[in-house]
Amino acid sequence: MANNDNYDVNTFDFAFDEDGNGGFNSEDDLGIFLNHVSKPLAPNITESFQDVPKRYGGVYLGTDYGEKEFDIPITCFCTTRDEYNERIKTLTNVLVNTSSDADTEYPLRFNDDPDVTYYGHFTSIPTSTFINEGVQDFQTTLVFMLADPRGFLPQKEIKITDNDQQIIPEGNTEVDPIIHIIPKTDLYYVGYETNDDYVAVGYNVDDGDTATDSDGNVTVMGQSQTQQVDDPCNSLATWIQCGEDTQAFPIYKGELDGKSAATGTSIMVAKDKDDHYEWGSRGKHKNFYGPAVMHNGLPKITPYWKVSVRLHHVKRMKNERAMGKIEAYLLDLNLHFKCNTN
Repeated sequence: MANNDNYDVNTFDFAFDEDGNGGFNSEDDLGIFLNHVSKPLAPNITESFQDVPKRYGGVYLGTDYGEKEFDIPITCFCTTRDEYNERIKTLTNVLVNTSSDADTEYPLRFNDDPDVTYYGHFTSIPTSTFINEGVQDFQTTLVFMLADPRGFLPQKEIKITDNDQQIIPEGNTEVDPIIHIIPKTDLYYVGYETNDDYVAVGYNVDDGDTATDSDGNVTVMGQSQTQQVDDPCNSLATWIQCGEDTQAFPIYKGELDGKSAATGTSIMVAKDKDDHYEWGSRGKHKNFYGPAVMHNGLPKITPYWKVSVRLHHVKRMKNERAMGKIEAYLLDLNLHFKCNTN
């Protein structure tokens, strides 16, 4: 899109490329007048409702939010028939784009709010109608649909100054982050965490003193990088089932109960003979409760160390009546907490 400083606020910019290039301004490039656009408050809403016979009312099953629709009324003033024909051809050429992929979403910006860009597609370009008999002025309403109903503010660069830096986007709607990482120095690995996802990119450790990167290059690690434990968590052979009669330690805001088991790929809550999860005794506890296991520990004490833990939390109950929690603790020799992570 071009710089909107030279455009009247009652215009819109439309681009053919995601970066805003190759487009047009409605007034300067198309010669059309933009009438009042009533911007919708919300996307199309579909209610799920179950009618129950003989019941007063029904059962509300939730709301689905679909596309957002912009109705863009335009008017074009023409003095001659030739000018009318030329305007119609121009509108057809720019609004009907068959060269891009069918699922392409195009940027659209209204210049009364130039900092917000919408991404969508035209779904209706009705035949124009003449305003009055004997003149060539015409009007129509363009229908622009947004599969993603949000508007996007300008991209910003944020300097990372802390390993645990929290980034909160501007605006008033939740968004999924688009993250670009440009390392300034050589890194073995890099990762980031969002509310529900964790992404890590890095090397694979083969032995206690070597590391292999994605290109197959082997690096010999120094003494401070010697690997001591790498547990795939597919067996309880190196773990102790925690309980009152074994290794009991206080759970943070919780109580020990139930049993754990190992599968071929993970350690998880065990199941009894009836295929029920053994979380522990129901109705006995006031806080979170469940099983816990403790690793045998490091083979030797070292003043410098790094610990990396991967947790995968899956809700198994279809009715989702209870809240689940999974935690990892780092303990000292006296089984005191050093840290915990949810």
